[in-house]
Amino acid sequence: MLTRPDDGTYSRLTVRVNGGPNQDAMDSYPVPFTFDPFAMDNLTDDDLDQIVKVVVDRVIADHPDYIVYVERAWSGGTRNEPRNTVYTPAPAPDGEPTA
Repeated sequence: MLTRPDDGTYSRLTVRVNGGPNQDAMDSYPVPFTFDPFAMDNLTDDDLDQIVKVVVDRVIADHPDYIVYVERAWSGGTRNEPRNTVYTPAPAPDGEPTA
C-alpha cells in the first residue's frame, strides 16, 4: 500500500514528473500520473517509484542537461508534498560548454 499522509481521507494521488534546463524553465517535460482509490489501495511505494523511474530515466536520456523533479498531490483532503529533485546534471568542467 502507498504511504499516505496521516491526516484526512484522500481519494486521488497525482504524481508529476517534470524538468527543465534551469529554474526559469522547469516545466519543459511535464508527465502527470493520476491514481484513483483502487490503484492507491493496490500499489506500493516501490511500484510507484518504478513507474516514475521509467519517466525520469527517459527525461535524462533525452535531456541530460535537465534538472528533473517529482511532485505528489493528494486530493480529497488536498495536500501537496514538497517538490523532490531526483536528478541534477553534473556541473561542466570550468571553461567547457554544458551541452
